[in-house]
Amino acid sequence: MKHKIITSIVVPTLLILTGTISYLVIKYNWSYEIASYAIFLFTLVYILIFERINPLKSKWKPKKSVIWTDLKHFLFSAAIFDALGKMLALSMVLYIQNYFFKESNFWSTLPFFITYIIANLIGEFLPYLYHRISHKGNPNSFFSLLLWNIHSIHHLPTSLNWFKTNWIHPINMLLNTLLKMFPLLILGFSKDIIFLVGITHIVIAYLSHANIKTKKSFWDYIIVTPQIHHFHHSTKMEEAKNFSNILPFWDILFGTYYNRKGTVDKVGVMNYKESNYPKTKAYVKQLTYPLTSFKKCCA
Repeated sequence: MKHKIITSIVVPTLLILTGTISYLVIKYNWSYEIASYAIFLFTLVYILIFERINPLKSKWKPKKSVIWTDLKHFLFSAAIFDALGKMLALSMVLYIQNYFFKESNFWSTLPFFITYIIANLIGEFLPYLYHRISHKGNPNSFFSLLLWNIHSIHHLPTSLNWFKTNWIHPINMLLNTLLKMFPLLILGFSKDIIFLVGITHIVIAYLSHANIKTKKSFWDYIIVTPQIHHFHHSTKMEEAKNFSNILPFWDILFGTYYNRKGTVDKVGVMNYKESNYPKTKAYVKQLTYPLTSFKKCCA
């Protein structure tokens, strides 16, 4: 009974808590940069706690054999390139907006929450296209293979948990941030909206990879939950859809949404004779792989 309750409330509770913190940050004009990092750390602790008390799969718990690679991705890829990078990117976007772009008066005529939803949908569109194209892996296209090589690092793990969110190439992180933030900058969204979009991305990105038991619910049609994002990492091509990172709207609109009762069986990349993916322990090779190796198939 206890675990059924946890399964039902774990997703909305995190959204309510981080949403409340974000509201207080805006209301009292606290530092957006510090708040971004604080919410990142809060999300980390929250997910680690629930991964321990209500895990989806016990075999997905962090293993000693790859813990050092997990930590390297966390310390370098996440804490430096991703979390700090997002914080600096957010600061840069807000700075540029102050001096080079004016906030559009149009958005102030709409209810704040409606503007927030619109900004998230706009911010998701280009990353959705980039993500979907990255999975093509066209053997006749240098550009297509390069994008898959960059993104494939994120799909190397054969288990999913909080640490595995951090398995993402720095180039992948940079492209995601730029493609999300600059359209919002050009369209003149306010600092508060851009801050909230960034926070939403951090929270849901880590939640969607968590090894936490959830169940098929209406939340799967509102945000990218663990339930639907785990299928994106599936080794079965018919399940490996769901290219949206935060909101599943574009997947639903363009027919790439996938969900079903139950959970994903196996996650990772599909190995072919031509593939030469780096080993899960080879952190440096994972960083250099996109620029030094090309393969004829994708996963």
